[in-house]
Amino acid sequence: MTVYADILFIVNLYIDALLLSAVRRFLHLQLSRFRWLTASLLGGLFGFTALLPQLHSFWLFLLGTAEAFLLICAAFAPKRTVLLLKATFLLLLFGAALSGLLGLMQSLLPMRGMVLRNGAVYFDLSPLLLVLLTCLAYGVLYLFDRLFRKREPDTLLAAVTLSLNGKQAALTAKVDTGLSLHEPFSGLPAALAEKSALGALLPEDFGKETCVLPLRFIPYSSVGGSGVLPAFRPDAAEINGKPAALWVAVTDRPLSAGSFSVLIGTAFTDQFKKENGV
Repeated sequence: MTVYADILFIVNLYIDALLLSAVRRFLHLQLSRFRWLTASLLGGLFGFTALLPQLHSFWLFLLGTAEAFLLICAAFAPKRTVLLLKATFLLLLFGAALSGLLGLMQSLLPMRGMVLRNGAVYFDLSPLLLVLLTCLAYGVLYLFDRLFRKREPDTLLAAVTLSLNGKQAALTAKVDTGLSLHEPFSGLPAALAEKSALGALLPEDFGKETCVLPLRFIPYSSVGGSGVLPAFRPDAAEINGKPAALWVAVTDRPLSAGSFSVLIGTAFTDQFKKENGV
């Protein structure tokens, strides 16, 4: 069977775009269209591995892992190494599931013109038919989204940038409608951030009596108990590129499995609903 390079490239571009979208949704990560397209184009180039001689399973595993890690870095870096590795594992898992499904279809249905080789997929389709099927699939997904989309998304994520003493930290935040922390004297809202995610922004003795950084203690109450959290006022803060006046309460406990490291409360909920079209 003749394999056309342009169809091979486009098919693998589509498939990697879908897999990356699945990883993004599963881990609740931010992914711009430019980064999504860049990573998908890289996946299309990786599809040319189908033109190589059939690789041994061990070398195929190493090649697939390296390609998956590069795709994840192209889409989501810079992120914490643990999160990038987790996303790589999910991409490999979703890819293996898709390959298994396609292999099952190939063995049960009279499908001709499909090749699974070295982790790449090829369909013997004309460019016009591929474009028509793409438009049809997009139309079905758009209709499904319009009919069954929830009125409010489960998770609203935002990009938060904090500056302090000439240092800067870029973090991913989740809008939590159940969070209502406020600094009691100024009345300003307070975000809740993981200490480990703030990196070199804070001194090592933050929260202790020896700390020279001005801080205040913000009371909190939750299902697990109540207490106070040390908090600092950043020199500057931005949420999705817009200046914000807030304090940052710091906790030693992780807030998620790695998809976000900051919680923003009810003071910012209306703003994010407008930005996300809710």
